[in-house]
Amino acid sequence: MKNLRGLIVPLVLPFVLAGCGASPEERAERARKAFETHDFRAAQVDIAAALEAKPGDAALIELQARNALALGDGIAAEAALSRLAEGQRPADFAQLMGEAALLRQMPDEALSAIGNDASPSAQRIRALAMLAKGDRATAEAAFAAGAQGASDARLLADYARFSLMGGDVAKARALADRAVKAAPDLIDTLLADAEVSVAQGKLAQALATYDRAAKDWPGNLAALAGKAAVLGDLGRTKDMEAVLASLAEVKGGGQVAYLQARAAAARGDWSTVRSVLQANEKALEGKDEATVLYAQALVALKQPEQARARLQPLLTRNPQSAMLRRELAKAQLAAGDARGAVETMRPFAEVQTADAEDLRLLARAATASGDPEAAKLAEKAKYPSPQALAATLAQADTAMKQGNWGNAVAAYDRILAVTDGSNALVLNNMAYAQGQLGNSAKALDFAERALKAAPGNASVMDTLGWLLVESGKDKARGLKLLQDAAARAPGNAAIRQHLDKARQG
Repeated sequence: MKNLRGLIVPLVLPFVLAGCGASPEERAERARKAFETHDFRAAQVDIAAALEAKPGDAALIELQARNALALGDGIAAEAALSRLAEGQRPADFAQLMGEAALLRQMPDEALSAIGNDASPSAQRIRALAMLAKGDRATAEAAFAAGAQGASDARLLADYARFSLMGGDVAKARALADRAVKAAPDLIDTLLADAEVSVAQGKLAQALATYDRAAKDWPGNLAALAGKAAVLGDLGRTKDMEAVLASLAEVKGGGQVAYLQARAAAARGDWSTVRSVLQANEKALEGKDEATVLYAQALVALKQPEQARARLQPLLTRNPQSAMLRRELAKAQLAAGDARGAVETMRPFAEVQTADAEDLRLLARAATASGDPEAAKLAEKAKYPSPQALAATLAQADTAMKQGNWGNAVAAYDRILAVTDGSNALVLNNMAYAQGQLGNSAKALDFAERALKAAPGNASVMDTLGWLLVESGKDKARGLKLLQDAAARAPGNAAIRQHLDKARQG
């Protein structure tokens, strides 16, 4: 069973003792303020110092428990809660104990703690406990029961993630929207909202939400890891690595390790990919995307047989996955099993919308194996069907609308590889996407080609003009292009905005 990402996030970070001369009362007050502003590491330091002087202070002990839960430390939380005498316990004591038990991976103890409590917050704990026990049906029933009552943002957020696990993106979005309405600033809400946005392909929106979560909830592992993952999906590798650098001291387990491996793969550092994934193999068990990345590294490092052994079981479970077929075929070819690669890729020969890259891989395997249809397949790979081109163009258009610049570049690359490379729209959009990824040289090259193909097109002039201004390569020419573009399309607000910015400096 896959875990609900971000539901319960252990966070272990180093902290530095500060303000040693402050009184216990000052430390306690500072701890409360830090807790309220979500700076749980700072709160932890001051709580510990204040409790040394006032070990029996019930309010401080309760704060210590809540802060420990916020840090994902179920052991510390349970220890603190157990120190509270019955008359000192808060109204939600049972739920706090249940939360602590979940963090300690003790679902039965969590269920025992909440007993017959049917409140939304208790139903949330019940659902998570049943999920941990592998009982999805009972978990679903608990989530549904809790969602019928007063809006509890944490339950709604976790229910949204649960729905994502089941593939119901529409339901997840509806639940996440309810959570946002109930508590827009809660970390659970922000994480659920971002995760649903990712599932919907709205990466720019997801990045903005993760960025807000990381700023408002300092040091939150799920927020930072989510932000890094989206940056990777957008092809912004340098920004992704900057976020990962801030997680260098975090014990984030498989989640952070996988992201570190992804960043290394983007650099072409396959040895690091293998070593990182190998060291965290147990933590990454069941994460198919990590297995695929590991296999890609093994192929790059001349160990294709090991890659085949990892990929074949995944394809057996997911025979419709084009990506798995592609990667297994590459491993088979690298291992000298061209016939096996042909059989793996053969289904693509009958698909009208098959990508040209997949057809080329099939043709290469067929040629290497001596397949009698090799020449026919090679010819088909040279000239993809109109349906295939239309499908790739649709993918590119969707990626552009979603701000998924990495996917847009990949799609336009595939189109340019099988056409004469003179379509002004494709070249212009490729230039824009490359610019959004920070690849100025490539962006300018494509923009120049687009202008050559359509010298009088206002949008093309705008793209090149703005790139010249923004990159600083030729501001004078860029300004002139923007002026000409604005004259040709006076009603275009985007062109006018670029021109105004260029004139300002």
